Amino acid sequence: MDAVLAELMKRGHGLVTRSLVEQVVPEWTLQRACTNGELVRVLPEVFAAAHLMRDPSVLKHPSVPPLSRIDPALCRRAVTAWMRGRGALSHLTALDVWGLRRQLPSPSSPAADPTNQQDGTPDSRLGDE
Repeated sequence: MDAVLAELMKRGHGLVTRSLVEQVVPEWTLQRACTNGELVRVLPEVFAAAHLMRDPSVLKHPSVPPLSRIDPALCRRAVTAWMRGRGALSHLTALDVWGLRRQLPSPSSPAADPTNQQDGTPDSRLGDE
């Protein structure tokens, strides 16, 4: 990996955005790191160090999204970087990020779908909220 890109990854604790990289190195540097398997695109414009992936053997398997194979804390940082200040974490996730309440991994439920309910009341559960 390019020394400047490696330093950016170190400063970003394993995460970097395309816009940041392109401020200091040519675009081909990022492309080469991805081609060599050193970086993985986890979201549009957001890249993570490949060694941080949970299971490197399925790194290129198309059915498993890269975002789901990184640590939850790194995943939240990736989403925050991708949103570029245009979004917010849910109340439970924010409490976890601030270290006030540990959030256990749980499956998220789809957005409100009245056909999902037996008693006819709307289902208002969204994600981890």
